[in-house]
Amino acid sequence: MVLRVCLLLCLSLAGCGAGNAVREVPSQPGDFNPDARPLAKTFVYDCNGYEFIARLGPGEMALWLPDQYVVVSQVRSASGALYEEGDISFWSKGDEAMLTIGDQAYMNCHLQPERVPWEDARRRGVDFRAVGNEPGWHLEIQEGRQLLLVLDYGMQRILVPDPVMIENDSSRVYQKSDGGRDMQVEIIGQDCVDTMSGEQFPYRVLVSVEHRHYEGCGQYLEYPWEDLE
Repeated sequence: MVLRVCLLLCLSLAGCGAGNAVREVPSQPGDFNPDARPLAKTFVYDCNGYEFIARLGPGEMALWLPDQYVVVSQVRSASGALYEEGDISFWSKGDEAMLTIGDQAYMNCHLQPERVPWEDARRRGVDFRAVGNEPGWHLEIQEGRQLLLVLDYGMQRILVPDPVMIENDSSRVYQKSDGGRDMQVEIIGQDCVDTMSGEQFPYRVLVSVEHRHYEGCGQYLEYPWEDLE
């Protein structure tokens, strides 16, 4: 009885991080409420320094943990949404979330929305992504397939299937000129700092669309979970 009281006290503390206490999530009889969040939605969580990625599917959730990849299925829970597979469980309700792996509980998990566009692009097979400001724009390149440029905070979208690519020692240039709207994207191997967030990137990106010019920063996206499967 004393141990259970201590457990509940630990869970109520906002600063309580990774530990060996396991949260008791009721999964007995009760209503089974499907997770109401949008499907194919990517979430990035930070649990006091322990970070992982989650992507929601119908009745299940894919988890990219630092040392493994696993798909957990939604099960009954008296409160919130609960997913389980083997000794791994993930529970969330509103802004609260907790991940349990064996007897290790990672609590106080918070969403990191600023990282979602990058992790979502990575899981859609994007090889290079760049962003810029004033007005906001972003670029996604899937090598050998397409280039997508989104301008003016999403108001304009330019999709280029299999763009022409020219590579030299210091940069890579993608071009489109087919009698329609001329466009050029240059990726330069120079350190770059995002003017809005202050985040540092390894590449400077210059974009020209007809007579408009944009400058931003970008990076190539790796797929670390491929080594975990």
